[in-house]
Amino acid sequence: MTRKLIIMFCLGAMAMGMSAQKGVDARIKQIRETYANRLTMMQNQPYDDESQKVEHLVVAYNRMYPGTGLACFNDNYYWTDDENEDYMLKPTLYFATSDHTMNTGIYIFHKEYLFDSETEEPMFMYVSTRFGEDGKKLEYRFYFDKGKLIKQLPEKIGTVADDELDPMIEVDKNGKAVAANLLREMENVKKAFHDQIPTYPW
Repeated sequence: MTRKLIIMFCLGAMAMGMSAQKGVDARIKQIRETYANRLTMMQNQPYDDESQKVEHLVVAYNRMYPGTGLACFNDNYYWTDDENEDYMLKPTLYFATSDHTMNTGIYIFHKEYLFDSETEEPMFMYVSTRFGEDGKKLEYRFYFDKGKLIKQLPEKIGTVADDELDPMIEVDKNGKAVAANLLREMENVKKAFHDQIPTYPW
């Protein structure tokens, strides 16, 4: 009897694991489709004149840092403006990018943030770093579902070599990114956007 129970428990655990993996795979497929579709949303412009772009915010500045030289920052935000019976304009952020260089262009950082285009729920974060234009490019991808990190690539984040640039991602002893920090960063991106683009009720 005990042996049968153990076998049934093992089979049940395997079935649950397979079902959970299918759910993760389906979510990642959905995220990748949303990521691809954002390009269409970004190109949905009513005017031919590049200077008349709508639903696109750029925040750029340069600054001299003592001892390390010029640092350049460029953030882009893309959103839709919903109109309904409660709001004349209600912005919903769906994509943002952050590019910055430090040490007069030697340190190169690039980040992308994908949000659900209806709820602004975090979906995906992409991080890349490069130590100089000719340096090795490091890439990291993080997939989210309902406020949880469900997959990261690479699956283990280790220390970087001397000729590589640290992505400044906090990881645990197993090389897994600390999800709370990634989600906090995405929330800060949303806050920075909403602090600059107002919502207008009727």
